[in-house]
Amino acid sequence: MSESPSSMVDRVVMILGVFERSTGPLNLGQISARSGLPRSSVHRILQQLVNARLLSRYDNEYRLGLRMFEIGSLVVHRTRMNEVARPLLQELCTATGHVVHLAVLDRQDVVYLEKVGGNFASTLPSRIGGRFPAHCTAVGKAILAHSPKEVVDEYLWSDLGRRTEASITTPQALEAVLARIRSTGYATETGESVSGVSCVAAPVLVMNQAVAGISVCGPQERIRVDELKFHVKWIAAEISRRLTATSTPRPRPRPLITSVPLSGHMASAGVADAGR
Repeated sequence: MSESPSSMVDRVVMILGVFERSTGPLNLGQISARSGLPRSSVHRILQQLVNARLLSRYDNEYRLGLRMFEIGSLVVHRTRMNEVARPLLQELCTATGHVVHLAVLDRQDVVYLEKVGGNFASTLPSRIGGRFPAHCTAVGKAILAHSPKEVVDEYLWSDLGRRTEASITTPQALEAVLARIRSTGYATETGESVSGVSCVAAPVLVMNQAVAGISVCGPQERIRVDELKFHVKWIAAEISRRLTATSTPRPRPRPLITSVPLSGHMASAGVADAGR
């Protein structure tokens, strides 16, 4: 009788738990004895885990694989990114009166790690953990523009689906937009993912490659690109610096962006007028 999916998951967790409690490689007999599972089941699951690079095998011994390290490193990195970015996103939201996002690229989508905003935020479909096609968002285009060439080329060959009438749908148009973003350091969006909403975004860079992006978004008639681009680029650069900085904290005597004058319209907007 084949194992049910839930039973298989339980057994995989038990086997990985054996490695969590071990300081060295283990053979089949040891894994079976410590997990309490039959050797035949353990052998089959071990082979699948090796194929998935979650475990590695040397002769007759097994140890945690490189993919486990990669996944763990990714979790640590993204947790650190959220911790570094969160107070700066709040500062940006307070100063501009618009919704602020932190997002990362996952294949053809951006995934939102943070969303900070007021009343207008509730009218937007974006949410923490949610996805949007990268080419339809300012933050996605900002990340793509500073991603490795192979990532961009793969994206250009993908299906550039349309969300609104304003969405980019051809590789040639997207390539031209990405080139412009590289030269200016920021990206814009006007109703490309949600009608009536505009955004300004900038990449978060580590070693000159985008690891994330931030965006300021709001009602189309209230977004002032010429003002917001400085705020967004400044905060994105500060997040980048803090991610790559040493563990020694640096003094921060005053808020980062309050010295950049906001127009009377923007200053009076308040956090309540927020957008994606």
